[in-house]
Amino acid sequence: MIRLHRYTSTAALVGCAVAAGLINGLLGAGGGILLVFALSRFCQNAFPDKRDVYANALVVTLALTLVSTLLYIRAGNAPPADLSHFVLPAAAGGLAGGVLLGRISSKTLGLIFAWLLVVSGVFMIFR
Repeated sequence: MIRLHRYTSTAALVGCAVAAGLINGLLGAGGGILLVFALSRFCQNAFPDKRDVYANALVVTLALTLVSTLLYIRAGNAPPADLSHFVLPAAAGGLAGGVLLGRISSKTLGLIFAWLLVVSGVFMIFR
């Protein structure tokens, strides 16, 4: 069982999880970002190593992604033939990232994560 920060309610964590699912469903991404924040903020004692936060957020994001993907395919927004160009390369990247996770410091991962958020945000604003 996850040990919550002493000022955190289970409702706050559940609320963040619901919001992560909603964001992922609406935008196709972003739920994991909210999960990283929630786990870092509300479960500090459970995850003293930031790499554990990323790993746990990824596991939860897998469930969000599977549900969203099935709904997108069913609605015709993500034809399986179009996805074939991205699924295998993305899986290879995920495998490489999983292997590298244990070899990169928590601080470096935090910087990579922050850089990705900033660059993505800038591209979205000026797109």
